[in-house]
Amino acid sequence: MSERRRRRGERSGGLFIGPLTSAGGARTLFSALDLFAGTRVEVLGPDAPRHRVRERMARAAYLVLPGTAYDTVPRPLIEAFASALPVIASCAGVLADLIEPGRNGLLFEPGAARELARRLAWAEAFPEKMRQMGECAQADYHARFGADWTYQRLFGERRRYARAL
Repeated sequence: MSERRRRRGERSGGLFIGPLTSAGGARTLFSALDLFAGTRVEVLGPDAPRHRVRERMARAAYLVLPGTAYDTVPRPLIEAFASALPVIASCAGVLADLIEPGRNGLLFEPGAARELARRLAWAEAFPEKMRQMGECAQADYHARFGADWTYQRLFGERRRYARAL
């Protein structure tokens, strides 16, 4: 990243958080990077400290989740959405339900390195669109994962409802 872009706070490149296994999608990611060498994707292990993950997410333009086994919502996806970071992911498991292509991220077929390379190239070619997708991802985080129910609000709503009856 150039010094000028860093000073303006612009995000660039991608971030991969996960195990370097075939289920984690590392082989697919590295094959895609061989096909499209025009991007930089930083790799963090699944046990990386939370402060380091947040720091890297603040600098990245997108999160890459190329794995094939997602039975539950992966923590990196939730953290990415909270950080206004769009996600480029395989349409495996729950990811296909959470990511709306072109709105809060991009999807590709699991194991399809060539398709992932095309998504990475698109993300690098359209940074403003990726930024907009990040804003939508953050809005989705607040709508889906943000616990906005405090004790006062929850019971205040119940009292108002009870009084209305």
